[in-house]
Amino acid sequence: MPNIHHRYGGSTIKRTIECPGWAKLAATLPPGMREESEAATEGTALHDAMEDIMESAISTEAEPAWFLKDDGYTGKQFNGVTLNTEHVERLYLAADAINDLMDTYDIDYENIMLEPFVEIIPELAGGSIDWLAVSNDGKTAVIADYKFGYYAVPAENNLQTLFYALCADADPSTTDMLKDVETLILAIIQPANDSEETPNGLDVWEVPVSILDEFEGTVAKAVAVAESEHAKVKSGDHCMFCPAMAICPIKTGEAQTAMKLPAVHIDQLTDVLPKLDDLEAWIKSVRGMAQYALDNGTKIDGYKLVNKHPRRQWTDEAEVEKKLKSMRGVKGGEQYDQKLKSPAQLEKLFKQKKLDFSKINNYIAMVSSGTTMAPASDKREEAIPTKAFKSAMQRLD
Repeated sequence: MPNIHHRYGGSTIKRTIECPGWAKLAATLPPGMREESEAATEGTALHDAMEDIMESAISTEAEPAWFLKDDGYTGKQFNGVTLNTEHVERLYLAADAINDLMDTYDIDYENIMLEPFVEIIPELAGGSIDWLAVSNDGKTAVIADYKFGYYAVPAENNLQTLFYALCADADPSTTDMLKDVETLILAIIQPANDSEETPNGLDVWEVPVSILDEFEGTVAKAVAVAESEHAKVKSGDHCMFCPAMAICPIKTGEAQTAMKLPAVHIDQLTDVLPKLDDLEAWIKSVRGMAQYALDNGTKIDGYKLVNKHPRRQWTDEAEVEKKLKSMRGVKGGEQYDQKLKSPAQLEKLFKQKKLDFSKINNYIAMVSSGTTMAPASDKREEAIPTKAFKSAMQRLD
């Protein structure tokens, strides 16, 4: 994966359009405040692993998932992260999604580019495309972006993939590849979103290439405003993951306003609840800033840096296993915890080994772990309030 980061890229283009002042605000943060989180480090590792898998697939013209069989990637290290079986399961779904794209849009390996770095404005706006390909007839281009996290990202109206398509169309290194393209397939590959609607976590947004004409003007205007002295900040759903959230004057103002609110009553929840996500994100961002300051020796009145609660762990697992095997009173296998894999995990295993999962499909039931609050726009059916139902039944008794 190219280690190049322009000020305005795919992951920030929506924020730049909606809030042109974010970049200058973020530039005032100490360098360490912009370091990637553990989740981002893991995501980069899985991106690097997929690039490695695809390089092997292209060189041998074998299906990407073939290289994951027999635990071929379990224990490998990418970006400082050692891959475990759960990582490999996500990679397996991503590899299958790539295979689905190739089959659906008639793509051969010779028409694939991995991680091309493309620009719309040299040294200022651009980014790396995870997977770029063109159909054999040259009329369809596929821009795919891996998302290995758990925050659901829909493909439709996704400005990140649209931005990558715009850059690929303009960049000299890829413009010839797209010269005959009429249709863009903008794909999100998110293994955690594996479902009947999005098998293998693959979700696509199909648009005509002409959509880039208007979008190019939108991007150019947004970057010009962001670079000007008139760039202003604006709050919205683009704020999530913004590195400057802790010092954003709008977010700080919203928090100060919330602190002055009187006691909230049931009839006010409709007005108050929509504000919670923004406040919680701001609180998390401020906590991160405080942690960074303490880690770097800055004193904060009323707070200090302490070690997390220690937990016991083995210093040499192999030696402990040897000792246990030689001890009386510990029967074989008692020292291990064994648990049957979940239906989703076993289904992936069966698929990998080309076994018939339907033989155990009758033993599966869809069981919810409980209820949770969601916006009224959520696609799931409204659940029965069980506590209210039980109370009503008790009154009837």
